Amino acid sequence: MEQSVTAAQDDYRFKLKYQPPFDWDALIAFLAARATPGVEVVEASCYRRTIAVDGHTGTLQVEHCPTTPAIDLEVRFPDSHAMPVIVERVGRMFDLGADPAAIARHFAGDPLLGPLLTRHPGLRTPGAWDAFEVSVRAILGQQVSVAAATTIAGRIATRFGTAIESGDGLNRIFPTPGQLAAASIEEVGVIGSRAETIRALARAVIAGTVTFTAPSASSEVTAALQAVRGIGPWTAQYIAMRALGEPDAFLSGDLILRRMAGGGSARVLEQQSERWRPWRAYAVMLLWQAARDAESARPKVMDGVARLRPRSS
Repeated sequence: MEQSVTAAQDDYRFKLKYQPPFDWDALIAFLAARATPGVEVVEASCYRRTIAVDGHTGTLQVEHCPTTPAIDLEVRFPDSHAMPVIVERVGRMFDLGADPAAIARHFAGDPLLGPLLTRHPGLRTPGAWDAFEVSVRAILGQQVSVAAATTIAGRIATRFGTAIESGDGLNRIFPTPGQLAAASIEEVGVIGSRAETIRALARAVIAGTVTFTAPSASSEVTAALQAVRGIGPWTAQYIAMRALGEPDAFLSGDLILRRMAGGGSARVLEQQSERWRPWRAYAVMLLWQAARDAESARPKVMDGVARLRPRSS
C-alpha cells in the first residue's frame, strides 16, 4: 500500500567548508549517473534529494560554492533539531572531511595513480545519505550496468517507498528495511536471487546483525554483510566505501579496476594495492575516473553506426 506524507517545511541554509582542492565535477557526475528517479535529481551541477530523519521527511539541495572552498546546503525540513544530523550526513556524503594534501603526497610518486591525481586533484570518494539505500543499490548493481541499476532502483522506490509532496520532481523516500523485508521485489524486474538478497539484508538490519552505525568497525560490518547470502567481497567493499566512508576499502575483483591497473587477476591487483594503503578507496575512484575519461575521449561514430561503450562501474 502506498504511503504519503505531507508536512510543513522550514528552510535552513548552511555553508559547509572543505580543504581544497575539490574535484566537484567528477563527484557530481558520479552521483548523477546513479541518481535514483524520484529520490534524487542532479541538474546543472546541483544535487537534490528526499530525506527522512526520525519520522519526519523533507528535501535537501547541494551546490558548489563558486567563491569559497565550501558547498552550499539548503534543507527543507519540519524539525530544526535534526539539522546537526543532516549536516553531518551531508558532510560524509560529499567527503568534506578528506585531506587531499595528504592523499596527494601518498600517491605522488606512484607511477599509476600519480598522473591520474594530477589530472583530477581533490578527487573525492562519494558517500551516501543512507547506508541501507546504497547497500540495496550495490546489490542491484551486481553484474548489470549503472543505467540498468538506476532504473530498477527507481522502480523499487516508486513501488515500495513512501510518497511525499515536494513540488520539485522529488516524490519518494527510498524504502526502509521494514518496507522491503517481505516485499515482492521481483514485481519490478529484479531477479529472484537478487530480490531475496535485498530482503535478507533488510531482515538482518532489522535484527541488528548488520549495523551501519558506530562503534562497529568497517571490518566487522563487511564480515556481517558477507554473511548475507548473495553479498560477496565486491558488494561488501563497495558498501564500506560509500556507506561507511572507509578510506581503505578496495574492490580487487572489479573488472574495470583490473583493466585500468594493467589487466592482472584480482589477486595481483590486491597485492598491487598494498602500496596504496591507507587510501585505497581513493585509488578506486581514480581508476574508475580514468576509465570514464578514456571512454569520453573515445571517438563516437554517429549517423546510424552503433557507438560501442564499455560498461561503467
